[in-house]
Amino acid sequence: MSSLNKVTASGNVGTGSRYLQSIVLSPAAAVATLDVRLDGAAGAVVLTLQAAANGSSVVWQATDKPGVGASQPHATLTGAGASASFEYA
Repeated sequence: MSSLNKVTASGNVGTGSRYLQSIVLSPAAAVATLDVRLDGAAGAVVLTLQAAANGSSVVWQATDKPGVGASQPHATLTGAGASASFEYA
């Protein structure tokens, strides 16, 4: 069963190991950028999403059915009013 977690600031996404299945980046009045790390804040950036100010949301979806494994997913979110929603198992 998958779960959802919406973030509006930088930080870890949930606790413990996860399988990321999809991510939606939603901008607001400013350009929004989301850097995703799989191994906490010190891990390497493995995915960057960017959405235009007041534009449409940007969606990333795993191509493997179980998702992408992460020992501690971490989101670095920029852009006033932006949010990112993570679907994971």
